[in-house]
This record gives sequence, C-alpha cells and structure tokens, in this order.
Amino acid sequence: MTGLPLLYRAVVPLDRATHRTFHLANPQRFGFARDSHRVPAVIDAFGPACRHRPILFLPDGLGPTPVFLTGLVPAHCAPIDADGAWAGRDRPAYLRRFPFILGGTGDAPPLVCLDDPGDPIRRDSAGAAPAEAAPLFREDGRETPLPEERVRPTADDADAARRTMAFSRTLQDLGLLRALTVQGRDAATGASHAMHGVLGIDAAALAALTDQDLGRLRREGWLAAIDAHRLSLRTLADFTRAFAPRGETAAQAQDNAA
Repeated sequence: MTGLPLLYRAVVPLDRATHRTFHLANPQRFGFARDSHRVPAVIDAFGPACRHRPILFLPDGLGPTPVFLTGLVPAHCAPIDADGAWAGRDRPAYLRRFPFILGGTGDAPPLVCLDDPGDPIRRDSAGAAPAEAAPLFREDGRETPLPEERVRPTADDADAARRTMAFSRTLQDLGLLRALTVQGRDAATGASHAMHGVLGIDAAALAALTDQDLGRLRREGWLAAIDAHRLSLRTLADFTRAFAPRGETAAQAQDNAA
C-alpha cells in the first residue's frame, strides 16, 4: 500500500494465519498519535467534534484538507496523557479505528488491513491473552468482534472522503478560505507557539456570496459543515487549558497563560 495516510507505517492485509496471536490494547491506547498535533477530518464528524476541537484546513495540491487540531505545540497531541490514554472528549474516529484501515487496488473489493507493526498491537506466540489486551481471533480461527467494531466505521470512509474533498474544493472555488495564524502559550512552560499556514472560512467572504452561490451550498448540503467549522474556532481559547499541568485547574491555567 503506497501513499500511506497519517500515522500508518506498514499496512498489510489482516490474515488469520499471520495475525492469529495478535492482540490489541484494551482499553485502547493512543500513544501512536502522541507526535501528531492534528488529525485528518471528514465532514461527517464536523458536527460532533465542533464543540471540542478546532476544525481547520491545510493547503494541498488536490484541494484544502480539513483537520482536527489536537494541540498547538508541534508534534504534541495535547489530549493524550503519559499512559497513552485519551484525556479529552469525543475521540476522533480516525484514531478510534487504528490500527485498521480498508485497502485495495483497482476494482477489487476492499481488504481489511492493519498497521504492522502498529504501536497498539501486541504479539503472543503462546496464544495466551496478554494483560489488558484483546485478541483479534478466537482459538478456532474466527475473528473476535474487535476487528469488526473498529473496521465498521472505516467502511464509510471512502464515501466520506469523496464528499469531504468535494466540500473543500467548493470552498476554494468560491474563495471562502483565508490564511489564519493560530497562537497560544504553553501554561506549563510559558513558551509561546504560533501555527502558520492553516486556513479558515472568511466570514466576510461568506456574507458576500451571491444568492446563486449560497443556493449551491444549500443544495449540496454544505451549510451545516460550514456552521460547524465556524463554531469550532471558538474552542481555540481552550487550548491553554489543555496545556495545563495535570492537577492544575482551568482558572489557574488561564491565569498562567495570561
């Protein structure tokens, strides 16, 4: 599999013989995403996520790419604690499905694949379940419910990705995106951080749309996603709280970041 998505390193088809002794951390751990301060997003997830994290766009040759911002410090995912647990709310589906992904070539049906070696995967050659881990296969070789539970949301990813690309290109075609600079201060160290090169929807450009263009957005069902993006920008102020050391209150974090 070439052109691997973010966080995936070596994707291979899920195989009963090869992966029969593999287990996944249970409860799920997210240490594999510790070094990523943004996560790919699809428009289906804008609504549930918009009150918890910013939704921004990155310039890309194929069109702007939406992402969830999960930290202001480069290469640091703020909601993941030292044990790899997700300390925030509304875990992104992109992370929940890991290490699984659908793969395939041409007209062949998609294959269930996994990242091998993925950080959450544990091998046990003796066949005994490691502590705090769940097997991918039963002793008789049948899949446990775990792969299906993780893969089921992935089945709709291809369609969601196509609609997301169409949405982003429409925003670009209508001239609605403008460059943003996101700034914040780490409450633990006092260090300031600025993120350049991200894009957001310009309120003035949106208000200046013609009735024809506004009707296009309405007919294609993009208005709800636009509202979710704009609402999500209000959560940028909460990132100083995310930087606060464990045990510090939100009020203390704000005072230290002021």
